[in-house]
Amino acid sequence: MGAAAYLGLLVEPALLWLLAPAGAAAAVSVLLWRFNISRYAFNFMMLLSVFLLGAVVCKLRAEHVRAPVLGTETNQYMVQAFVMDIVSPSADQPRLLLAPIAIRGLPPEATPLRLRVSLRPGVLDATGIKPGDAISVFAILNPPPSPNMPGGYDFARTAFFQGVGGVGLAPGQPRLMEPPPHGWQLRAVMALNRLRWTITQKLVADTAPQMPNGRAIGGFAAALVTGHQAYIPQPLIQDMRDSGLAHILSISGVHMAIVGGFIFFTLRLVMAAIPWLAVRVPVKKWAAALSIVCVLLYLAISGSPAPAVRSAVVACVAFGAILVDRRALSLRALAIAAIVVICLTPEAVIQPGFQMSFSATAALLALAEGMKPPMREISVPVWIRAAQATVHGIWLSLLASGVATAATTPFAIAYFNRFSVYGLLSNLFEAPVTTFIVMPSLAMGTTMSATPVGWLFLRVAGAGLWVIERIAAITADLPHAVISWPSAPAYVLPISFLGLLWICLVRGKARWIGLIAASTILWWPRVLAPDIWVDAEGGNAAIRTAAGAYVLRSKVRQYGFEQWTQHYGIAVLDEGKRNEAYACKGYGCVPLGQPRIGFWFSNKPPKSARLNELCQASDLIILRNPMGDWPAECARVNRISAGDFRRLGAMELTRTEKGWAIKAAQPLRGKRYWTSPSEAEGGVSD
Repeated sequence: MGAAAYLGLLVEPALLWLLAPAGAAAAVSVLLWRFNISRYAFNFMMLLSVFLLGAVVCKLRAEHVRAPVLGTETNQYMVQAFVMDIVSPSADQPRLLLAPIAIRGLPPEATPLRLRVSLRPGVLDATGIKPGDAISVFAILNPPPSPNMPGGYDFARTAFFQGVGGVGLAPGQPRLMEPPPHGWQLRAVMALNRLRWTITQKLVADTAPQMPNGRAIGGFAAALVTGHQAYIPQPLIQDMRDSGLAHILSISGVHMAIVGGFIFFTLRLVMAAIPWLAVRVPVKKWAAALSIVCVLLYLAISGSPAPAVRSAVVACVAFGAILVDRRALSLRALAIAAIVVICLTPEAVIQPGFQMSFSATAALLALAEGMKPPMREISVPVWIRAAQATVHGIWLSLLASGVATAATTPFAIAYFNRFSVYGLLSNLFEAPVTTFIVMPSLAMGTTMSATPVGWLFLRVAGAGLWVIERIAAITADLPHAVISWPSAPAYVLPISFLGLLWICLVRGKARWIGLIAASTILWWPRVLAPDIWVDAEGGNAAIRTAAGAYVLRSKVRQYGFEQWTQHYGIAVLDEGKRNEAYACKGYGCVPLGQPRIGFWFSNKPPKSARLNELCQASDLIILRNPMGDWPAECARVNRISAGDFRRLGAMELTRTEKGWAIKAAQPLRGKRYWTSPSEAEGGVSD
């Protein structure tokens, strides 16, 4: 909560302003403990101390990662850079993570540490670029974007903590160049990423070459091993999302648990089967220690994404508990893992992945602690015992999937505004395939890829992945597979989260009181949707009606419009509705009725005749371009122009009795390291 509070501040605090109260609270806690004054006062001060400590840790992290960010004065650059990694989210969107060597026109002190550049489809395969290569490329770059809607996801904040100071597009083809001398740390990271990319390409080629969609299945396999999604087609990703199986594509707790558990039990079984070794060494502890090493190796091969780091910490804490003769799986071990993760990456506390993974794990551990083991008969035939074990296993799978789904549903609704109706069913069929076939086969196939039998394990994994792909496709095609759910007010998610914590931590029947708070995300009144949405740079806009919302430019900046309609649960209308209300031609949209708001979407000012046409039909004009002198014939018309967009960002307009109320994104972000609102002259007209 302390780390989240720091990230939510509107101004950047000085470190001293956080250290002083944290130190004072810690000192008071020590005095209360030393003199045993009041247990309740001590507990309160301890909570206050760790709350303030969370803010201090996050502030130290922000100071550590602080790096230059591109300005807005120009956006065309000639870049020389090392290819750090391939970070494509799918086969249709090739992207590179670059470490700049030099950017023409920028001094070294203003050069960002990292850039993220998108390529045209097919360029990656045509050029054969790999991590570790040095390239020269012309790129159109901008600062990391601000939220697409007020209160929306802030990519610039995420990019700040990743060291990414610019994002953009390379319209041409990168050119390989001779790499200049560079440090050993950068060389080591790129060598590891090059190894990951080599493994990725081998998995794509060898996993399912005999299948018609073998490249997609191979890309699926690579995503589970190396984290690369560069060979997964977008339709497969969409099916995984709609079926509730998208969590498989991101290396997280499921993968670490399967790999770590498979290695642990295999090593323990092998060592226990050797009598000389079994009677001389603590087999269980040796297996746990070697499993920690294997988990860390898997973390390195996976590229160390944030979910994998969290999962690896949890796994290492669990195996470490075995080494010190403690319970491997307990809420206490989960708390230790959470503390370690927050100390390493405190910015993760406001990310959906962190919240969903730890909530699901906490719920499953609470379930395990609260369940009583089933009664077992002493002497029964083997076939009866097998039937009982099968029924019990299915029941446990259903129960675990249901609990994990319930624990993550509030976050799925709050952040993604969607709920996979058949997610419980698809996970029930997918889990045994992933656990017993896919992940063990991929582990063996990748490890033994240089041997004559390595291909056999990869073929088995390919068959299992084909089954999962079929489960996802069939489930996603079922009627009403996905339910859209508009967002509740922002404060409802913390209430729901506290309810989940109450259920997990409180013992006895009193724990079910938490259901009231946990379910608030479902029944709390929804946020009233505004009437108009305007893109952060004025490049697009949408109008809400009683039947839904239509966008004025159907092929430009659609992501923000889609995010806006999902957030408020607004139906999307076709262009026919737009044509009834607006006459759109070129970069301008002239209102034909209500609302009397005109739009100009070009960076260049409209010609006088076009501007006069807009003024005659509008009471308010929203222009993307800067405006100098406002013509006399438009004197009665209010305006929002480029300077206002730099200062305010994305906007939502709501009609009131006094006119239009504006809610803007930039004021909600405040003035932080990752925000750079321009204090433009002037402002929004009254």
